[in-house]
Amino acid sequence: MKRTTSFAEKLKTELLHLPIQDRKECTAEFLGFIKSRGALRVSGKERYLVAATNSISSLKRLYSLSKALSFSPARTHVIHEHRFEHKRGGELIFEMCDVEDFLNETGIVVGSSELPQKVKSDAVYLGAFLRGLFLASGSIVDPSKGYHLEILLDSNDEFSRNVKEEVGKEFNIKLGIIRVKTRTKLYVKSSEDLIELLSAMGATQFVAALSRTVEIRKLRGNVTRTLNFLTANADKSATAMARQVNAIMIVDKQLGVSRLPKKLREIARLRLENEDLSLRELGEMLEPQVSKSVVHNRLKKIETMAEELGGSDEMSLLQQSDNKSS
Repeated sequence: MKRTTSFAEKLKTELLHLPIQDRKECTAEFLGFIKSRGALRVSGKERYLVAATNSISSLKRLYSLSKALSFSPARTHVIHEHRFEHKRGGELIFEMCDVEDFLNETGIVVGSSELPQKVKSDAVYLGAFLRGLFLASGSIVDPSKGYHLEILLDSNDEFSRNVKEEVGKEFNIKLGIIRVKTRTKLYVKSSEDLIELLSAMGATQFVAALSRTVEIRKLRGNVTRTLNFLTANADKSATAMARQVNAIMIVDKQLGVSRLPKKLREIARLRLENEDLSLRELGEMLEPQVSKSVVHNRLKKIETMAEELGGSDEMSLLQQSDNKSS
């Protein structure tokens, strides 16, 4: 049975195939991996930097980044997960003596809550840093069902708040933060923020597809709201028209429409002869023409008169029906 590709995998596929050329951008992305799932490990007298990912493809990307930065992992560890569905991730294990100079040069401390200055110095590098965070431990919901991207971090809450502040300042993106057991989750839940975030990461093809999805969802939403509005208005107008016609018939039976004042007599005759017309259209048929509100007031007088002539129960039922339709 052929396995379907998730939207997270499609997005990561584009990000994983971005060229590794600019050293500073490469450094920023590598630091994103480290700050997302990096940890120090001590074994006897040896110290190691361990960087974990939740997919083999991301692990390969991390390996390529490290090679481009002129250091290689001492060991590679592939991790199999059999909970819910079969997943593979892994970790690269670097000897600290190989990466210590690099970490000092970039000003990064694995357990620190601060963002490296080199990451904050340029929007491109901040975008690459976010790409590293996402590739290490991020996921995204199918945009046709909702707008939600999240990154699960091993780092402390203060680091997440610093990322949120910097991303908001640089890209005007609103990130949310939530605590999940011993980890922190960064997330976005609006289409505008999602598009901006993915653009910053460099996912231009995915952003183009997402933008089309957003427009289609907006169009469908607008059509649904318009149909609901028109249906509600049509129901309301039909109920109001029935109430007006019924009032005129009560008045005619009890008093006689011909005995009404001229203006009320004219509007009563027009309403009986043109039950499908709106109040505005009725007003345009009068000579001289009158506004919709004037027509409404005249018909309202007839309704009041019908109630006074003994049709109050019947008019009340129609009024209740009108209220329900509104």
